[in-house]
Amino acid sequence: MNTYPHHIGDFNTATRHLSRDERAMYRDMLDMYYDKECPLDGSDFDLLAKRLLCVTPEDVASLQFLLQEFFEEQEDGQCRHHPSERNLAIYRSNHDPAAPAKKNQTP
Repeated sequence: MNTYPHHIGDFNTATRHLSRDERAMYRDMLDMYYDKECPLDGSDFDLLAKRLLCVTPEDVASLQFLLQEFFEEQEDGQCRHHPSERNLAIYRSNHDPAAPAKKNQTP
């Protein structure tokens, strides 16, 4: 998925309590989620941290906090972000190659 909806007011309201670095990391997490079109793989936390460029202990702590705050960890380690899942479902329904093509019909 090349683009995704970003509602500035909703994002600001949901992240007002975060530091600037945490807000940037959260955006990186969302970018990764939409780029791969699937939940974040938290089954190997160290690998996820590396992929998100979390190198300092503070970065790692921020990542742990953000996962707890905004994502739901599944039994298999996948970290779901429900707003992203809704957007991906809409995207997939609009881009399903098996769906009939929409024709430009002129009356």
